[in-house]
Amino acid sequence: MTKAILILVSVAGGFIVAGCGNSEAVHAPISKSPSFMQGQQDGCETANGDYTKNSDLFQTNTDYHDGWFYGRQQCNPSFHRK
Repeated sequence: MTKAILILVSVAGGFIVAGCGNSEAVHAPISKSPSFMQGQQDGCETANGDYTKNSDLFQTNTDYHDGWFYGRQQCNPSFHRK
């Protein structure tokens, strides 16, 4: 009985640790729409020190929003640290 509880606690702990990650991580682009591409360009410019964002599109257009975060992440020099 004790061994079963220990295994259960270990497995549950593994799931909890695996769930802890960077919630802002953006993976490969899911869209190549013009809005996504514009957001990606603006996010990249922001990462390079020139804050660029169309606030209206950022709030209302999912492709632009996702593209902006993707571009910012891909062009951020600290993102590529080893």
